[in-house]
Amino acid sequence: MNETTIKRGLMDALKKHAPGAVALRHEDLYTAGIPDLSITLNGRTSWWEIKYADPHTRSSKVQKYLCGRLDEEGICRYVIYQRGIPHPQNPRQRQIRMVKPADVDHWKHCGKVISEGVFDHVALVTEIQRIHGVIL
Repeated sequence: MNETTIKRGLMDALKKHAPGAVALRHEDLYTAGIPDLSITLNGRTSWWEIKYADPHTRSSKVQKYLCGRLDEEGICRYVIYQRGIPHPQNPRQRQIRMVKPADVDHWKHCGKVISEGVFDHVALVTEIQRIHGVIL
């Protein structure tokens, strides 16, 4: 499991469950800080930085700055797929958490838990649709 696999699964879920969305991956080896995905749906464009935490992750200063600016003028979120949450019955438990850029340094205690126990891409797509004003 890595960020590439996670992004591929999320893109597949977007195509299937939000077919009207225009979702683009922005992976540029030469430009630092650009979020991984942009999604245009229902007249709004949002930016998404995907992180895989096993169990920790971090974001560069440039990325935090750019994501913060995008969120000030529009919508930008970090989506953190965390594995390795300490739990007595399942030490490798999984969670998806959505966090505003201003809270990314404290992401384990901030934001919104989208799914627990599994990496549920469909639950994330549903939340993305809600943010875009799509009524389900």
